[in-house]
Amino acid sequence: MKNQLPSVLSPTAAFMEQYDHAHPSGSLHPMCLRNRLANIGIDARKHRLNPLDLNLLTDRQYEFIAETSDDGWLVGGGDRTKLQRADTAHAEIWRTGPDNFQEGGLPYSLINKVISAIKFAPIRLTPIRVNLTDTNELELLFNYDPTSHIGLLFSCLSQLLACPCGDYGNPFHITLVRGVKFRSEKAKTQYFNQVNGVVSDWIKRFPDGVQIGDGGVDFFANREEILFHYSPSLTSGLQADIPDLKAMIEYEKNSVKG
Repeated sequence: MKNQLPSVLSPTAAFMEQYDHAHPSGSLHPMCLRNRLANIGIDARKHRLNPLDLNLLTDRQYEFIAETSDDGWLVGGGDRTKLQRADTAHAEIWRTGPDNFQEGGLPYSLINKVISAIKFAPIRLTPIRVNLTDTNELELLFNYDPTSHIGLLFSCLSQLLACPCGDYGNPFHITLVRGVKFRSEKAKTQYFNQVNGVVSDWIKRFPDGVQIGDGGVDFFANREEILFHYSPSLTSGLQADIPDLKAMIEYEKNSVKG
């Protein structure tokens, strides 16, 4: 499937079902695959005011899981048993690519100007279930209602930060661990029964979703480095002068060419 991205992306269930995640839009420039770490997302690390204890989704005793990547668990405090990776739990909303126009991305300073000019309401995340991807990654999925605050912000960013390496990266999930191999099919079933029981409890306890920290978003240079934090400034909805911001981006792009 060849992705044809519309000018405005709405993360409906139909869109997510049809989108070719194996060949996302961020492959339109030769440098994209080397620069897919920068993104706008939500910081969900353990030290944040996160009502969801992501450590409950881990199998640190390896009762069910036989093997993971060397990074180990990326949530709930990170993992000290392998490469001593830090807790890098976050949910991506929009990937921005490298720090310049020439390599298919957008300058980070420009991204900061754009997002600083957007007014949005506190983001709330509604968990759905734990999922195993085709590439053997465990992830916690979230609802992607296009009318929610995160849906409105996503739609806005898809218009303003569109670039050859720009991509939504299958939004609204937190990667728990990579390179997963289960001890057996029975162990796999037992693991999912356990963790999705935890998620079911969260859904009952938080029917309106959860707000992490102040409900704002962050600009990540990579999983471990946050460059900027953006706090919400509205009680509901989103406000942005999209034509003016598009003009500012185009002006900076033409300035580089000149």
